[in-house]
Amino acid sequence: MSRHNKYRFFLYKVANKLRHLEGEEFVAEVDAIIEEIQRKKLDNWGPYKQLISWLESKKDEVLAKPKAKGRQYDPFEIPMSGVGRIALFGLSNVGKSTLMNAITNTEVEVGNFLHTTTIGQAGACTYQGVTFQIVDLPGFLDFKEDWTISKQINRVARTSDAIVMVVDLTMSIDRQLEFLTEQLVESNILVDGKSEYKIAIIASKGDLPGSKETYQELLEKAKWDVYPTAYNNEESLEKLKLSLFELLKAMRVYTKPPGEKPNLSEPFVIRKGAKVSDVAEKIHTSFVKRFRYAKIWGPSSEFDGQQVGLEHILQDGDIIELVLHRQKTKAAK
Repeated sequence: MSRHNKYRFFLYKVANKLRHLEGEEFVAEVDAIIEEIQRKKLDNWGPYKQLISWLESKKDEVLAKPKAKGRQYDPFEIPMSGVGRIALFGLSNVGKSTLMNAITNTEVEVGNFLHTTTIGQAGACTYQGVTFQIVDLPGFLDFKEDWTISKQINRVARTSDAIVMVVDLTMSIDRQLEFLTEQLVESNILVDGKSEYKIAIIASKGDLPGSKETYQELLEKAKWDVYPTAYNNEESLEKLKLSLFELLKAMRVYTKPPGEKPNLSEPFVIRKGAKVSDVAEKIHTSFVKRFRYAKIWGPSSEFDGQQVGLEHILQDGDIIELVLHRQKTKAAK
């Protein structure tokens, strides 16, 4: 076995040992791994030196955390935010954290080590005024055929509106698709080829040599929509944000009071297929009962200012003006 393959196998062993440890157990295992590297004099080679530095930084992070009182800290408990949640789901080191840093407001640690990401991390992605949540989950390891499914990863994925598999174009497409699909099946996210969750694929590292050929292979073999991306290309990242926004099946609708200009800075975000009644109720619960008609400007209207009823189906970018019956006032005594 070559030196590089031995090193990679050593990384697999390290990740497998540390993946479920916390606190003092994590620190003790890190110390044992570093001692093993030094005892075998492996640190004479650069990659092992870097691995020791990374392990020591992780150890320092754990030691710096205050001890939890009462309820145990859950590294996978992530509060919801924005109009929807998308979970990034993939093998280790396929570029999920780099993607997070490129399209959200977070700075997730990245590196060439397996399981650089060891907890669930969330960031806010904003596309044309609409913010949704992206969750970066620790990568799967597939070096063992009998590898146990990570319950924590699947638990977070099941709380999301959409699950996006990140597929590395520099790695085997068959290996990644087969393994990730198997995890979706085993966790009942995918049943008989169908899912109640929205599923898509991000093709990562599309700017590296040979990626065009593997991208075409991925398109041929994938059962879901594929979003290509290059992290160093701003136009590519904006297209990806649009694709993720559309995956959530959300749309923006703007409102305007009668005789005034529309407020284009604060859209109402609603699901695709929503009707005028949904917007009226979102503004105020009494508006449906007081509704007379609505005027529509935009994609769903046949002409500007078209009058429509409560059942009119809206489209992304519509401007809506609600015309209501006046509220009845109590007669003065």
